[in-house]
Amino acid sequence: MNREIEQLKQSPKRITFLVLGVAGLAFVYLFQRTDALGWLCQCHAGANVHFIFNRSLRLVLNDLLMLGIIHVWFQNASVTKLAFWVQLVDMFLLLPLYLILKLSLEGDSEISSPLLSQLHRLIVNPTLMILIIPAVYFQRFTKQPE
Repeated sequence: MNREIEQLKQSPKRITFLVLGVAGLAFVYLFQRTDALGWLCQCHAGANVHFIFNRSLRLVLNDLLMLGIIHVWFQNASVTKLAFWVQLVDMFLLLPLYLILKLSLEGDSEISSPLLSQLHRLIVNPTLMILIIPAVYFQRFTKQPE
C-alpha cells in the first residue's frame, strides 16, 4: 500500500483520475432514483423495462468507474484484468439473476426485502469491485517471497 501511496504523491494525473472516479461514483449515487430511460427517450415502456434499464445502467457506470479507479490505483495489468472479469460476471450473471428474483418476487418497487436488499447492495452498488482492493493487498501480504 505504501508503494501505491508514494506513486500517487508523484503523479498529479493519477490523483486527478482517482478524484474523478470517486466523484463519478458519488454522482451515480446521488442520481440513483432518476429514471434515465424516461429522461433519455421520453418513451412510455412498462415499469419493468424502466427498472431493468435503470439498474443495468447504474451497475455498468459503477463498475466502469471502479474499474478505472482500480486501474489507476494499482497500475497492474493482472489486477485490471481481474477487475474486468469481475465486472463481466457481475453484469452477465449476477445482474440477470437479481433482476429475475426482484421482479418476480417483489416487482419494480424501490423497497426490497432484507434478502434482496443485501443482494442489491452486492450487485448494483460497486461492492464486488471495491472488494478487489483489499483482496489484492491480502494476496500481496500473504504471498511467500520467492
